[in-house]
Amino acid sequence: MARFDLVQDASGRPELDGLYREITASGFGAAGVPINWFTAQGERPDIVATTWALVKGILIEGQLPPTLKQLIALTVSAQNSCRYCEATHSGALEAMGVSREVIERSVSDPGMPDLPAPHRAVLQFALKAARSPNLITDEDHQALRDAGFSRGEIMEVIMMAAFTQFINIWADAGGLPLDGGG
Repeated sequence: MARFDLVQDASGRPELDGLYREITASGFGAAGVPINWFTAQGERPDIVATTWALVKGILIEGQLPPTLKQLIALTVSAQNSCRYCEATHSGALEAMGVSREVIERSVSDPGMPDLPAPHRAVLQFALKAARSPNLITDEDHQALRDAGFSRGEIMEVIMMAAFTQFINIWADAGGLPLDGGG
């Protein structure tokens, strides 16, 4: 049950209408209505603008492939038992052409032996960063550099782990219902 109203109609609210159009044009909704993660923030357009900027800066833009970012978000969300984020990031991965088998394995077995070794290393690093960031070592960073990731990409992995914690907290504490009523 949503603990905040899902503001889906932005008519008469130009600041919200413009944001909603930009959000849905980027694939985070349909027919001019963003996903519930945003509409639940709708009574505070200033917060929608801030969180949208964060989504763009960390999830959409950057150096890492979008599928790898979505795998990070899905894997950390599964660890956190965030039903809303698991469903949302699974759907995003499917839309990107990732097989259902890989999606299900990333939830049940983040070690995923069938994934390329560099991707497995990223997912393990992201999970460790999300669970126990104070236990990340120089050796953990070096392992990702040895796997071919730049310092900027490693920074992005850490930001994705932190960002996923943020989105999970909002989805769970806000009681967000699944998009599409599922």
